[in-house]
Order: sequence, then structure tokens, then C-alpha cells
Amino acid sequence: MTFTGLRERLQTLDRLEREQLPFAAALALTRTAQEIQKGLRSEIETVFDRPTRATLNSLYLQPATKEKMEARVWIKDGRSTNAAGNLVGKEGQWGKGRAASTWLNPQVYGGGRGDKGFEKMLRRKGALGPGQYVVPGEKLGLDQYGNIGRGNLNKILSGAQLFTQEGYNANATDSVRSRRKGNRRYFLIRKGSRPIGVAERLGRGQGSRNNIRIVLAFVRRPTYSQRLDFFGVAEKIAKDQLPVQFELALARALGTRRR
Repeated sequence: MTFTGLRERLQTLDRLEREQLPFAAALALTRTAQEIQKGLRSEIETVFDRPTRATLNSLYLQPATKEKMEARVWIKDGRSTNAAGNLVGKEGQWGKGRAASTWLNPQVYGGGRGDKGFEKMLRRKGALGPGQYVVPGEKLGLDQYGNIGRGNLNKILSGAQLFTQEGYNANATDSVRSRRKGNRRYFLIRKGSRPIGVAERLGRGQGSRNNIRIVLAFVRRPTYSQRLDFFGVAEKIAKDQLPVQFELALARALGTRRR
């Protein structure tokens, strides 16, 4: 049954069915949105190489109600959601952590990405210039998801003394403890007066001055082509599921009413 078929079905409803229509419609929209959410998660698993848990759980669902006949599935943008991924609280109520939309929206629409949290910090520090973004160095070890591990990133930024002093000083010092950890082997490297990345000293002694490698490179803004066909997948599932879910919801509503 297509959307056209669904409209024709609505025209054949009797009085009792019409009385239950608001409940059935809201339930059908919400159930259809749940199927879309599951389908998009499967698409994310297919499209991306080793997606993180945050990416797999990046979708929220706003259920339909009898007062608001609209169910919505979208990428978490920082507002609070419950354990089921449903939006809770009022519009504009923001949760903690980096919003998934900052890294997934470019995969949906294409184009450049926004700043990551530590890039904003580096800009405040004056280490990262306008139009510069951070990518891992060619030989930097990455985590199981292909990203710079948080612990490794903190060690590099601390060693290069690039943390801003917001609440406490996380930068490495010349203390015995810092020297023992070896964090001071990281340093900001420049080309002229322009920072181009963070480098690591690989050895000591004669010739060690040139024995370095780039661990964080400062590059022009990365751009992405569209990889996640969010709207195409959602539309296909909606066309398949909405008529089915409407019939199921209407049957449930009528069964409840008769009891």
C-alpha cells in the first residue's frame, strides 16, 4: 500500500474508526519512526568503517502525539535524550558532551566539518590559526575506530604545553615526574611564524634535533562528500512502513475501545 493507498483507506473509515483516528495516527507515526531509526542505524554500520558507539547511538526519536501529529528522527544535536534515544525536555535544553551532529551532518550533507573541542581550545591558545584544522600524523597510532585515542591526545597536548589553564593546569612541566613520563618530547612545530603541527622527538644525543615526526598536522579545513543517504533511506522505510503501521495501530485502538 502506498501513501495514495493510505489516503484512500482513510476515506473508508467508519464512525468508530474515525473516533480512534488521532490515537492510531500518532501511534503509527511513532512506530514508523522507530523503524526508520533502526534502518538508519543499520545504514551507519554499513557505510562507516568501525563506527564508534557514539556514532551508532547518534539518532534520537521524537514521538508523535495526538496534539502534534509529527514523529521525528534526527541526529543528536546536544539536547537531552533518554536511554531509548527519545528527545526529552524542552527545545533548547542541552545535554553534556559533543553533539553527534557536529561530525555526522557533514556526512549527510557533504562539505566542511566544524571545530572539535580541542581545536577550539588550540584556537584560544593561539596555536591553531584561522582556517586550520587538526588531523593525525601519518604514523600516529590510532584507536580501534581509527581515531586519535583520548589518552594519547591528552599526552601530546600536555607535552607540548597546549592546554589552556581552565580550572587546572594539565600541561607537562620540567618536574622529575614529567620527565620520567617523557611527555616533554612533544612540541609545537612552525614554518616561519606559522604553526604547522605538533612534533615528537624520537631520540636524544647527536643528530636528535632532526629525528622527529609529526604526530598532529595542521591542515586546511577537511571537506567531505555525502556518504550517509539519511533522507533516501528514511523515505523508503516510511513508504513501506507507514501504511502497515497504521493498520496495526488502528486495530489496536479499536480493540482497546471495544474492551
